[in-house]
Amino acid sequence: MIGRRHFLGGAGAAALLAPRPAFALLQERRFGSPAGTSPFPPEVYRERRQRLMAQMKGGVAVVYAAASVDQSAPVGEQDSDFSYLTGIQDEAGAALVLAPAERTHRELLFLASRDPEVERYEGVRLPLDQSLRERTGFERLGRTNRLGRTVVDLASRSGELHYFGPLADPEAPVPRALDLYSKVAARVPGTRIVNSHNLVRRMRMVKEPRELELIRQAIAATERGLRAGIRAARPGMREFELRSIIEGEFRAAGARGLAFASVVGTGPNSAVLHYTGSDAVIRAGDLILCDVGAAVGGYAADITRTFPVDGRFTAEQRRVYDTVLRAQEAALAGLRAGAVYEDVQESARDVIREAGHIDDFWHGLGHFVGLEVHDSGIYSEPLPAGAVVTVEPGIYLPERGFGVRIEDDYLVTARGHEHLSRGVPRRAEEIEALRRG
Repeated sequence: MIGRRHFLGGAGAAALLAPRPAFALLQERRFGSPAGTSPFPPEVYRERRQRLMAQMKGGVAVVYAAASVDQSAPVGEQDSDFSYLTGIQDEAGAALVLAPAERTHRELLFLASRDPEVERYEGVRLPLDQSLRERTGFERLGRTNRLGRTVVDLASRSGELHYFGPLADPEAPVPRALDLYSKVAARVPGTRIVNSHNLVRRMRMVKEPRELELIRQAIAATERGLRAGIRAARPGMREFELRSIIEGEFRAAGARGLAFASVVGTGPNSAVLHYTGSDAVIRAGDLILCDVGAAVGGYAADITRTFPVDGRFTAEQRRVYDTVLRAQEAALAGLRAGAVYEDVQESARDVIREAGHIDDFWHGLGHFVGLEVHDSGIYSEPLPAGAVVTVEPGIYLPERGFGVRIEDDYLVTARGHEHLSRGVPRRAEEIEALRRG
């Protein structure tokens, strides 16, 4: 009999380490990374890049992937601009280069170099071959050790480097693309850096029908979780138990992940905006605030409901709840394509101010939703048809032991808006009926 040590140290080891036809099987069965584009096929992302390059007209742009990617984490682990333009979710340390004026090297994908030792632990990374071209939709592939040299060559012909963002505070580290650009400009005299950070943001504001379908699915899963949570909450239960019920329904509805870490706060914790705890005990008389969102295909939902564990609001709780609902409805009256979100926000603030709670409304009215729960968008410009936004006024009274927020997702249309998250009630009497049911 051949012992294990003999096998691993002798001819058997050579057989294990030699190139094998099994590698072709890995490719055929879609093993190895990058796994391809997701959630859409490569041609979707190619068309987006072509639209972006048509706006650039000339110059060069670099979009980096995230430095590390945890596939088990909530959406947003991959750089969202890189994800939007490539569809590659599982590749860290990569870079996209766009050069619309070039004849043949108009779009290039640079991937990190392979390390066979690391691959033993983390999985096979594929070579730069035709299989990878088909998976990614890029004809021009390279390794990131050639990225700087390539950008220098392209900049020497174009003289212009487009920066897509993000814009960082002066105290923050210099973003990688800007750091690269400054080095390239120092080596290619006359090269200028152009602030083009709104180009991709404007594209991402308008959701394509296929994006809207995934957002709708994420919202449906979130609604299912919230309805189950409102029914299941009981005095004596801990916050994490209620959170587990809600998130379990997300998975049962087909969601593969969370859009963000769920917020489930009872009593005074409902007045903490981004509450991160989970161990408090739900007590009789508490209001419970659940700010949660499922993710489907990398697209987020974001809904908040506040409800009484006893099944009925107290008079004070109801008064505050109804004020928040009126503020949301006042904002919705002006939510349509062409409206500026800052103006919509002021309508909600006016209601809360009139009720005497303006100092208890601690945040903005809402945000864009998409590949990130706080998605890319421009708040100072008129809203386009096709944008998805939240409207989420709140009043927070920690000294009274509760807070109220009502948050819903809306699709902006030419004539107004569509209430996407209408599958979970928001009026006080409807909330009470669901809770008691």
